[in-house]
Amino acid sequence: MKEYYKKYIDNNCTEDEFQQFVELFVKPDKQLVLDANMKEHWKHTKAEETETPDLSDTLHKIHYEINSQEPRTGKTRKLVTYLTRVAAVLFIPLAIALFFTLEKTNSSAELQTVSTPLASKTHFVLPDGSEVWLNSGSSLEYPKEFSRKKRFVKLCGEAYFDVQKSETPFEVVTENVQVNVLGTAFNVMSYSNTNPEVTLERGKVQLISNSGEEKILAPGQQAVIDAENSSIQVQKVDTEIYSSWIDNKLIFRNESLKDVVERLERWYNISIELDDQYISDKKLTATIEYESITEVMDLLEITMSLKYEYDKNERKLIVKPIK
Repeated sequence: MKEYYKKYIDNNCTEDEFQQFVELFVKPDKQLVLDANMKEHWKHTKAEETETPDLSDTLHKIHYEINSQEPRTGKTRKLVTYLTRVAAVLFIPLAIALFFTLEKTNSSAELQTVSTPLASKTHFVLPDGSEVWLNSGSSLEYPKEFSRKKRFVKLCGEAYFDVQKSETPFEVVTENVQVNVLGTAFNVMSYSNTNPEVTLERGKVQLISNSGEEKILAPGQQAVIDAENSSIQVQKVDTEIYSSWIDNKLIFRNESLKDVVERLERWYNISIELDDQYISDKKLTATIEYESITEVMDLLEITMSLKYEYDKNERKLIVKPIK
């Protein structure tokens, strides 16, 4: 029976094998064997790799069997019984197909997305109790309820995670890197057109780049992922610099003005143009907390010998060197 069952599921059985399988299926003494075959098949079937089965050939077989039954007098009861048996057999693949369809539909419907516009941020709690701070211009997608096998979230932008400790792995996926943790606090920065950064405050995380390279981070370490070749570089850092934004502070320690401007643009939702390559490479050390963009630009003028002006037509700040 196992051979007939496998051929039927694979849609490779002949007409005679199909008929034999139908008769085996409806015999009460074969029920235990059938159940065992179904459980074994289900155990080795992965939902993410299984496509909805094509039942067109099977339906042709059903039609063939139905049409081959001659509606002779006295044969009506036998035909109805036979069709009932055939319908029962057909239910197996239909049930499997329906299950996977519903699973995909429900999974999609249960996903939730939290987004933050530029110049804003938000804090919220995930279904497992883990806390998330989502920075400006970012979004996080996660299920309404986590599965027992994995806690999965998808990040675009920047977020700080304080993950609730659990035996169920917590996984953050971005465009360039996957972060696996059990219980820890870390910052992930993965905006478009930038090299992603993962900074660990406590605990331990595993990183997997798109190229398959793996790294384990210890507290106080930061991984920078090259967006082009997916290589991972690990360095020791002051983690406060990369997580202070959740406390409404921006900390810069000897950073190029080009990098500073990128963060200021997201923080204040304003376009800033550096008019000279020379000033792009100038370094800045400063802490910004609740200052307005005008106050920040005034600070840059004083500390870096720069000047700025506002272009009303382009709606952007233009920074130039003082000559």
